[in-house]
Amino acid sequence: MDGQLNILVAGKHGSLVDTMIFTNIDPVKKKITLISLPRDLHYNGRKINSIYFFYGMEELKRTLTFISGYEIDKYILIDMYAFIDVIDLIGGVDVHLDRPVVDPTYKTFDGGEWGTLYYRAGDHHLSGKQALRLARSRYTSSDFARSERQHMILAAVKEKAAGLGLGDANLLRNMAQKVLEKTETDISLAEVISYYFRYNGYEVNGGHVISSGNVLTSKHTGDDAFKAAGCPAPADAEDELKAKCANIEKGQYILIPRNNNWNTVRWYFREIMEGTA
Repeated sequence: MDGQLNILVAGKHGSLVDTMIFTNIDPVKKKITLISLPRDLHYNGRKINSIYFFYGMEELKRTLTFISGYEIDKYILIDMYAFIDVIDLIGGVDVHLDRPVVDPTYKTFDGGEWGTLYYRAGDHHLSGKQALRLARSRYTSSDFARSERQHMILAAVKEKAAGLGLGDANLLRNMAQKVLEKTETDISLAEVISYYFRYNGYEVNGGHVISSGNVLTSKHTGDDAFKAAGCPAPADAEDELKAKCANIEKGQYILIPRNNNWNTVRWYFREIMEGTA
C-alpha cells in the first residue's frame, strides 16, 4: 500500500526464531499495527520458526509475505541477550499488568538467590533482564498471551524513546548505532534516525495474535502425517530431512489455517490492517 512500511520484528533463541511480529506503519492513520504469528504455525512441511535456520531471513520474509498477503519491506532480528542490552540502554521500560504473571517453571536468580518468575498486577519498571523474562514466559499461560505481553513491551520501548528528549541528533545517532550493533537487520542507521523523527508520535495498535481463537486450528501430527513427511529419517538420509523430522516430532501439535486455507489468514490480516477486526 502506498506510503506504508511493513517490518518483521523477530527474536531468536539459539538457532530458531521464536518471536515473529508483523509491524505495519501507516502514515495516513499515523498508526503502528502489531500482529504476532505463532512459532508453531506449520507451512510447507515445517514450523515457520525453523525457516530462518534452514534458509535465512530473506526466505522467512518471503514466507511471511505469502502467509500475510502483505509485502515485508524490512526486518530486524534480535537475540534474547541483546534484547536485555537494548532495554537497559534506554534505561528500562514501564509497563502495567492487569493480572499477575506467575510461572513456577521459569527459574530466576536475583541478589544471590534462586526463585521463580512472579510479577504482581500493577505498574512495573523493568530492566532488560526483567523485560525479557516477561516476554518469554509461556508455560503457565500460552504463546498467545506471551505475544500480547511482547506487544506491550514494544509499545513501552516506543513510549520511552519518545520521552527521552532525543532532539539532539548526535545523541540519537549514538543510541541508534549501539542498538544496530546488537541486532541483525537490513535497516540502515540513516533509516533508523529517519523512522524515529517520522513515526515517533504514532499510536501503537497492538494485541493482535494469529491464533486458534480466530483463524487457526490445532492439529496432532499423528503417525500418518509423520510417515508422510518421510519420518523417521533413515540413517543415510540427508541432514535436512533429519532436521525436519526432529522439527515435526511424532505426536506433535501444530497450528494450521482453518480448512487448510491460507486465504483465511490473509483475510484476518486485512481486517486488522483496515481496522475492522
